[in-house]
Amino acid sequence: MTKLEQITETIKTKEVVDIETATKPKMNKTNNPYYGRVEKHTAYLSVDFGKNYTDEVNRRRAEEGKSTDFQAQKSLYESVNEYFVKRGEQVYLRFMFGENTKTKSIYTIDGRPATDAEVEEIKAFMPSKGKHTNQGLEHQVDLRIVKIENIVSLGGLDWACEV
Repeated sequence: MTKLEQITETIKTKEVVDIETATKPKMNKTNNPYYGRVEKHTAYLSVDFGKNYTDEVNRRRAEEGKSTDFQAQKSLYESVNEYFVKRGEQVYLRFMFGENTKTKSIYTIDGRPATDAEVEEIKAFMPSKGKHTNQGLEHQVDLRIVKIENIVSLGGLDWACEV
């Protein structure tokens, strides 16, 4: 069974799932002693799958007493199904933060854990993250898209196999 098939089978049977990823964070190159040496390991606890982004934004807008006329902008990604999207040949897992979602990230430099001081230095070389300002919400709907190969574990499954 491929990694994609394992992911699909796992998330089809559960409403919320824990995911662990390992990524090379985007960093500025200029005068950056950490460039190409940093890996970010993130645990996402209790994420939601299979929800429609537009519907979720409008549900939350209704909860906040606002109009429910939100329409998502055209995506750069093509929908494969309710769990996956793709851009070109690259396949991604799509999920949203639920009300109980928690995250924890650990940075490593050349394979060793970064100190707190190093993490602060690393973050200074990372571009700032944008917000979903067009949602009109006090509590934003946080949609995440992760490359399949960056998923280390999902719902208790660990992979050494390829997609």
